[in-house]
Amino acid sequence: MIVDDNYILVEGIAAGIKWHELGAEVIFKENDGYAAIEDMKKKPVDLIISDIEMPKMDGIEMCRQALAINPRVRILLISAFDKFDYAKRAIRIGVYDYIEKPIDYTYLTQKISAAFEIMDQEEHNLKIIEQSRPVLLDKFLMNLSRNTSERVQEHLGQYAKFLNIRTDYSHYNVIKVEITNAADIEREYGVVQYQMETLRLTDHLRDSGCVFDWFWITSGYSEIVCYIGQNTKTPSHFLQVIHKFAQDLLDFSGQILTNINIGIGTIVDSIWNIHISYENASNALKYRFCFPHESIYDANDVDKHSFSLTFDSDRKEDELIHLLGSMDEMQIKKWLSDYYNDLVISSANKGVIFTRTYNLVGRILRFLYELNIDVTDLEEDISSLYSKFERFDTYQQLYDWTCGFCQRVCNKMDTSTTTYHAKLCKQVESFIEQNFTDNSLSLTDIARAVGVSNAYLSALYKKITGQNINDTITKLRIQKACQLLTCSELSLKDISVQCGYSNQYYFSSSFKKSLNITPSAYREIHMKERTMNI
Repeated sequence: MIVDDNYILVEGIAAGIKWHELGAEVIFKENDGYAAIEDMKKKPVDLIISDIEMPKMDGIEMCRQALAINPRVRILLISAFDKFDYAKRAIRIGVYDYIEKPIDYTYLTQKISAAFEIMDQEEHNLKIIEQSRPVLLDKFLMNLSRNTSERVQEHLGQYAKFLNIRTDYSHYNVIKVEITNAADIEREYGVVQYQMETLRLTDHLRDSGCVFDWFWITSGYSEIVCYIGQNTKTPSHFLQVIHKFAQDLLDFSGQILTNINIGIGTIVDSIWNIHISYENASNALKYRFCFPHESIYDANDVDKHSFSLTFDSDRKEDELIHLLGSMDEMQIKKWLSDYYNDLVISSANKGVIFTRTYNLVGRILRFLYELNIDVTDLEEDISSLYSKFERFDTYQQLYDWTCGFCQRVCNKMDTSTTTYHAKLCKQVESFIEQNFTDNSLSLTDIARAVGVSNAYLSALYKKITGQNINDTITKLRIQKACQLLTCSELSLKDISVQCGYSNQYYFSSSFKKSLNITPSAYREIHMKERTMNI
């Protein structure tokens, strides 16, 4: 569209530019801004060439209204030389560029061509964005489910609008699906077959998910997360539908190679709280080890399994974790005795007491995982406990088993600590071997190198090796001195420097104290021995 109150200039631009070579055409020619805006409302244009000074509506105001109608329209202003400051202000509101009168048609053609190139690139990028919309939606939901900030709506709100995600459903829920035998399928059938199985699973999910008002899934290697939005006045009915959906998925999984566990999160009343549902679905799945005979775990149904996700329970178990960390066996037994007595008083139900035990040992395992301690044998102990459920006749028997389990945990931690201490001492000795020739080498240097305090390192090294760190340094220095005294003709001063002594006299004193002989006498004796051997 060409806009100018000078009719001759409008016709000159229309005729003076080879529009067909630019792949464009002039669809509107107007002499005032009002008419130009009305044209834009009727039919979109990509480029506007307009004078900056016109009666009725000037170019700046016309630009504002045109950009409000189509933010992507490119506007090229024509300005007299003395109006360039005015034109520069137009750039700030989104005008593409401006040119000076009188018009150079070659230069104008270059400006138009450059504008079209930018439009083509933007069109290409927009197509890429549109094609990437499913990926962007996946990323949005993953960010949303892991973002606990109170300002999450402020941070991600524009993305929801851009992705056309409705945020006004009355309730939302997250279902988390874990494929427990992913590695086994890949190993036995190959990667392609595993991917085929997961695609069958996700296809079934999409088909079944149509029962909800809004349904979307994201997939990882062995994890599928379902996001659900629903308008309902009865959340309990919504939860029933979710359970039916989960059971249908579990039944379908039995027809293919995948074994799955399903975690159902709590129902929330806002999409901006969906991270709560996601977190609870994840937490529910953590109890699969405690209940291996089940495959659906519902965070909404705490009483069913008699486990609690509350912080009070966590704090109570943390007391035991602290005692295990200190390996105080007497206090551990007392804690367990009080724990089981409280359980018997609060619930004489064998299933509840057994479930609480599973919950407790699961917490202990997580503690050991965090310490990077191998727990394979302990996992087998817990599996054995489950298989022996019917053999426990009294809670005392269960208490005895848990005491024995904690004893094995302490032994494993003690072994792990011993191994750590041995490795630390090896690191110390290696560092000393590399640096004993430095006469400024100190306990502080060594402690800093291995990442512990001076006092801790000094006491630990003495306990593990039976000697002080300084004794080790001296031993290596004397060994080096003996070698040089025997196999070289270096002076005692040079030898003392190479062995890490600050002066010859300190070296001689230390040597005699260690071997009960002076360096000179030691050299003389060994030189005679060498002569006799020759």
